[in-house]
Amino acid sequence: MNHFKNIQSILVVCTGNICRSPMGEGVLRYKLEDAGLSHIHVDSAGTSGWDRQSPTSEAIEVCSEIGVDISSQRSAPISKQMIQASDLIVAMEKYHLREMIKSCDAPDEKLFLLGEFDAQNPGLEIQDPYGMPLSYYRNILQIIYHCVDGLIERIKNNN
Repeated sequence: MNHFKNIQSILVVCTGNICRSPMGEGVLRYKLEDAGLSHIHVDSAGTSGWDRQSPTSEAIEVCSEIGVDISSQRSAPISKQMIQASDLIVAMEKYHLREMIKSCDAPDEKLFLLGEFDAQNPGLEIQDPYGMPLSYYRNILQIIYHCVDGLIERIKNNN
């Protein structure tokens, strides 16, 4: 079964949903629109259960540097409903995949590491920049950006 065909919704997951997944959601939306795939719904969530928190000021700042506004996003804890509603779920670390399987019965075939779509380093786990300097956030954003390129390429090649 091809899980990259006819995708209507993508969920991006990290731990607190205040750094990596909001950056991933913002970049993915931005790049999907660029690729003529703006019909694909993108959302994000966290495995730790934070609710209604703004992204960190660093995440907002580094995204704004590349023209992506994530300031209105708010964190949400992952739920079975979110998993069921998503065609594809991309997480930052293997730990997040395990958590979704354990706590939400997430179907394995929907789950991917975002880093699997990194052309240079497939299977990469994207580290948490929380509490780190802006330069570290920029680094993480660059990794996310390249992975999103690979993900969109995969989607385009399967439609």
